Amino acid sequence: MSTVSASFPVLEGFDPFSEEFLSDPARIIKRAQATAPVFYYEPLRMWVVTRYDDICKVARDWESYSSKAVGFVPPPDDLKHLIPDSFVGDHYISLDPPEHTADRTAVARSFLPRELQKQEGNIRRIANELIDGFIARGSCDFMQEFCYPLSLGVIMGLLGVPTDNAANYRIWTEDLFAVLTPKSKDAVTKPMSEEERRERWTRLAACQEFFGELVADRGKCPMGDLVSTLLGAKDPAGNPAIPPRRIIRQIHELVAAGNDTTANLMAQMLMFLGDNPDQDEEVRGNHALLPDVVEETLRRRGTSPGLFRLSTKETELSGVTIPEGSLIYLLFIAGGLDESRFPDSERFDIHRPNKEKHLAFGHGRHSCLGNPLARLEAKVAFEELFRRLPDLHVVAGQSLDYLPAITVTALNHLEVQWTPPAAQ
Repeated sequence: MSTVSASFPVLEGFDPFSEEFLSDPARIIKRAQATAPVFYYEPLRMWVVTRYDDICKVARDWESYSSKAVGFVPPPDDLKHLIPDSFVGDHYISLDPPEHTADRTAVARSFLPRELQKQEGNIRRIANELIDGFIARGSCDFMQEFCYPLSLGVIMGLLGVPTDNAANYRIWTEDLFAVLTPKSKDAVTKPMSEEERRERWTRLAACQEFFGELVADRGKCPMGDLVSTLLGAKDPAGNPAIPPRRIIRQIHELVAAGNDTTANLMAQMLMFLGDNPDQDEEVRGNHALLPDVVEETLRRRGTSPGLFRLSTKETELSGVTIPEGSLIYLLFIAGGLDESRFPDSERFDIHRPNKEKHLAFGHGRHSCLGNPLARLEAKVAFEELFRRLPDLHVVAGQSLDYLPAITVTALNHLEVQWTPPAAQ
């Protein structure tokens, strides 16, 4: 079990929930990499890893660094009976082999290139339907009127979940990310008021019930969707590979992962292009460069900041000894800012030769299976946006508000403008 020690390296000013870190963590990360690449964060009693090679080392070695390190802000006592004990342990990001291997194999079938290409037409359709709804106004909330509805619509189609519950999916996604917190023997949960805790867990209980009924229905009447695929997955002996309780958790997790991360990737793309007008002009004149924008945005500001691991033995990273039982936070977004891999790393450059080597989708066994879908969705969305709104741009000077979460970068609003067709 890890213990607090005055000799542990620390990084003054680090706060993953601060406005500064949520809006752009680059300055703090660069200082960490230069002075304390592995440091201890006392408020959550966790070790933060910031160098590219160290992050990869931990992510690959599941035997020394277990994924069973994700916990939750506990529900109020009177709601606990509504939340299964398996709620935490059954989440995909909390699994180690062999359970993780079985789950990943089943999900991977739906993210093969030939399967994802079937989604392109659906992405274009949803994007254009959303643009139709606001194009005449000349302005909109990019997050709430385009990014979140698009990414949610795409993942709903893939999973085969009912579209008439879209508003609840969005809220449940925020609730899930908000209650996620580190888990270890001496971890401290992130701060949350009693009122917020009750509201979020009340909704998550409803979410659990809803997805439970959906899984039961698919078990009786399978369809050609991902939920049915998961239910139909078999182990080598021909038995169900994934228990229904884990599928319920995976649906929630896949909705959340496929919703916030891709939505915020699109927002970051537009903001980075706005800050780099020469590259912005080049891309608008040549949409074939959009995949480069996607990769460089992911490198510079991935939308999944990091994930937790739990050391199963005493280990060493960058000369720092980490005790057995320690909580470790792999800061994936820091990998893209490591000068040893990406010289002049804070500079946004769509022509950077190795930009795709980022860690925005994680690394190793838990690398994001949905990354091809996220890449396709962002590229297709911007093809339609730039085709129909040629001068789309972020409104300058606005205040940006991020969800205080440690596992996702979630922007609540982003005001954008363009010239309406009637005024062109």
